[in-house]
Amino acid sequence: MPKLSIVVPVYNVEQYLDRCVNSILNQDFSDWEMILVDDGSTDQCSILCDSFAEKDPRIKVIHKKNGGLSSARNAGLRLAGGVYVGFVDSDDTIRKDMYFRMIEVAEKYHTDFVMSDYMRVFPNGSSTLITQKIEAGLYTKEKIKAEIYPSLIMGKNIDYGPVLEVWRSMYRRSFLLDNNLMFSDEVRWSEDNLFSAFAGYYADSFYYLKGEALYNYYRNEGTITTSYKKGAWQVYSRMNEYLQNFFSEKKDYDFSQELKWHMIYYACVCVSQTKSLDKAEAVEELRMILNSQQLVNAFKNVDLSRVSKKLRVQLFLMKYKVIPLVRYLIN
Repeated sequence: MPKLSIVVPVYNVEQYLDRCVNSILNQDFSDWEMILVDDGSTDQCSILCDSFAEKDPRIKVIHKKNGGLSSARNAGLRLAGGVYVGFVDSDDTIRKDMYFRMIEVAEKYHTDFVMSDYMRVFPNGSSTLITQKIEAGLYTKEKIKAEIYPSLIMGKNIDYGPVLEVWRSMYRRSFLLDNNLMFSDEVRWSEDNLFSAFAGYYADSFYYLKGEALYNYYRNEGTITTSYKKGAWQVYSRMNEYLQNFFSEKKDYDFSQELKWHMIYYACVCVSQTKSLDKAEAVEELRMILNSQQLVNAFKNVDLSRVSKKLRVQLFLMKYKVIPLVRYLIN
């Protein structure tokens, strides 16, 4: 059994795949297996994955029908045999000491997961450190409840909390198995938000390597991150249903406001996307979003005291379905 399983979902990234795989091969820590999940790629990724496996016995390949990032990660999780599990997106890279550092900390403090900072790398080659507004170090269950739960799903300013992206984290596999933590196949985008909310809730402890940018997140043109997402509102609404079903019944903390902020956040995301549509399509999409009962309910008795003035104006217009002014404001 390897100490670490690294799951790499692969879909039409032939120009980046070699860069990603080599960053894993160059790790200081060597007791790992890499699981390349070819999610129905239509470019040369399938061939590339097999060629990597031929060169290194630690590399395994799964070829499957396209099902999206969640489906690909789940396929890798089912095959994973390591004590720990990490996720690396196939158009990104990792620092050579990433998993050495994470395993070192995980074993010292016996945590359920370890989280680091990361570098956001732009197409022009520039980069910036992305860090969280929480302190470094060990988070016990008591500290998680006090400092993480208040923004576990979504923060008061209607933005993500500190525990989010799975690719900058490493998880104890027994923790994932004991809590049946998988990705929802129905949530094709922003799946980290759903998974990380559940992981953050279940965790008895985690460790934050603040200031250590162990992961390089590339903003590559035309990737799943930057592409227009048709049908996004339906996906995000489904994600919110999962969160509602799970968190609305919890007795140890009141997540009701966070659930409202979460729905409003993704409404804003989808509203913003409509600016790339022509007028008729944009109006139709906006009408569908703003008339959604989920969004209507989210606007009831919601605390917007920590929201910026500009966003508050937009939310007022969205709440009262003033579509012409919403379109004007986002363009």
